[in-house]
Amino acid sequence: MTQQLFINVMQAEVRAALMEDSTLIDLIVERQERASVVGNIYLGRVQRVMNGMEAAFVEIGLPKAGFLGLDDNRRGNGGTSTPVHEGEAVLVQITKDAIGGKGVQLSRRVTLPGRSLVYAPQQDRVMISRQIEDEAERDRLTGLMAEIAEPDEGFILRTASVGATGAELAADCEQLRESWQAIEDSQTTRKAPCCLHADIDPVLRVLRDHALGDIDSVYVDNGAAADAARKFCDRVMPGMAERVKVHAGPQEMFEQFGIEEEIERACNRRVGLISGGGIVVETVEALTAIDVNSGRFDTASDLEQMAVRTNCEAAEEAARQIRLRNISGLIVIDFIHMEDDGNWEKIVDILEDVTGHDRNPTRVLGATEAGLVEITRRRRREPLLHTMTEICQACGGVGRVKSVDALSIEILRALKREARVTPPGELVLYAAEDVVDSLENGYGPMVDAVEDESGRTIILRADAEYGRENYDIVVE
Repeated sequence: MTQQLFINVMQAEVRAALMEDSTLIDLIVERQERASVVGNIYLGRVQRVMNGMEAAFVEIGLPKAGFLGLDDNRRGNGGTSTPVHEGEAVLVQITKDAIGGKGVQLSRRVTLPGRSLVYAPQQDRVMISRQIEDEAERDRLTGLMAEIAEPDEGFILRTASVGATGAELAADCEQLRESWQAIEDSQTTRKAPCCLHADIDPVLRVLRDHALGDIDSVYVDNGAAADAARKFCDRVMPGMAERVKVHAGPQEMFEQFGIEEEIERACNRRVGLISGGGIVVETVEALTAIDVNSGRFDTASDLEQMAVRTNCEAAEEAARQIRLRNISGLIVIDFIHMEDDGNWEKIVDILEDVTGHDRNPTRVLGATEAGLVEITRRRRREPLLHTMTEICQACGGVGRVKSVDALSIEILRALKREARVTPPGELVLYAAEDVVDSLENGYGPMVDAVEDESGRTIILRADAEYGRENYDIVVE
């Protein structure tokens, strides 16, 4: 099994794709104007306390107040009962980005992620990632941390800690302690609301969180970003720097390795299966439903055999799509009906095996009496569908179309590609009015950058006959 990490860097957007044996298993998309703030630590001001809900709204300097829920509004880092009061300054950390009309979700249990460790000051507990299953390795890590951890501080050993030496863990620990001390010092000198600590650059964050020891290579399509990545690896990820390579073409990296095609597939309702069947993914406010449809199995001796084969294939693909699309909350999968209980256990085992590799905590709850399999997955960041699409105004929200931002960035890539392969001359783009307006205003500097880089003149022309997702690039 080979794993490769591809990082596509643009001024407007950073995308990272994790491939396993040429199959896309994870995708991270972060836009400049909607960058994730998960992990940022703020000194906030309690705006309103909801006693009936044991929750509070905290002003942290973002457009909307953050939500501090349930136990978090009664617990600081030490776990003592310290309820918050209106007007009070509190130290909080963002645990979930704003989604839809909701503000960010906050916690008072602050943690700082490192390469091998997550630091939990004043927690006084050492925990190990459940994805580290080898008992001998767990015991070894526990023994090392017993010598490193001080009283009144806690740690979580990440998957990346497997095989780490005591010196490596101690170095990671010391860096995290220094970061925490800087936060405490800032807390005493600054006024709420303010940001005391922001997570690292998106490219470096992807490396820290996704470039684990079993990664064979990391490809970055931007020379400066690749240099920064190597320096970061030299500092905190020994042995990883030599695996970072610059993608030099001739094709755009995501196109060459089939990633663009997979992203398009992940934005569709229906995903085909090799068998000829398919799964249909529908997300509503409360849950996501995945329906399994059968194909034709000419070699199947009976309906049960056909159902088992289709369901096994669908279970693996559904689990992959859940991670790829970043679907969270309650997920219900409607498999084809099977009579044998042993076959249902087989399907659940497949789901547990595939979801067990997901960094986002995922639980397979099992099959209901109605033959539905329930899964829960923690909400952390915006679903891929929300990033890549928006509600279609023409159809009243029944379907979705690509957002102006997603389409503008796609066109920037297309202009770069066409400038490289077409004959000399001006490049003229024909597109819908709102798309051209986005390129002229919001993305104007990036269009200029493509002109400077390619030495070609780019002309943008709005045409009322073009739909949102339709555009043409011609040479004049």
